[in-house]
Amino acid sequence: MTDQPTSAVSDKREQHEPEHVPVGRSWGALALTVVESICVFAVGAAQTGVLAGSVAVGSTGVASFIHREIFRVPILLAAIVVAALNLYLLWNARRLRNAPAAAWRKRPLTSRERFRIGLVLGLSLATLAIAAWEIVLHRRLHHTIM
Repeated sequence: MTDQPTSAVSDKREQHEPEHVPVGRSWGALALTVVESICVFAVGAAQTGVLAGSVAVGSTGVASFIHREIFRVPILLAAIVVAALNLYLLWNARRLRNAPAAAWRKRPLTSRERFRIGLVLGLSLATLAIAAWEIVLHRRLHHTIM
């Protein structure tokens, strides 16, 4: 047991309880915080814009180097081959899933699996379309085969 009376212990507890701040002060602090956060966001966005602009200017030399035929054609062919392979794999998976021999173990696809299949299908088709458009534009603008 302690030597102090119970009233002294309760006095110490009361000293550590937080004071109640008037509501008017809290709304003012909240408003000031909102204004300061908007200012910080605006300054950060401006710095990001300056950084993006300087990276774009600095990368023009690299872009002209990478756009040479020795780099462009193999990357374009690799993109076409991988997109076609993805489409083949999706087609084969659907064919095997709908085969009569797989009917006994067939379960419905989850929404996550359907999303992944749709994403791979959409990105593969977009890759093929972009590659075809790049070939057509390159032939028109630069009069080359690819």
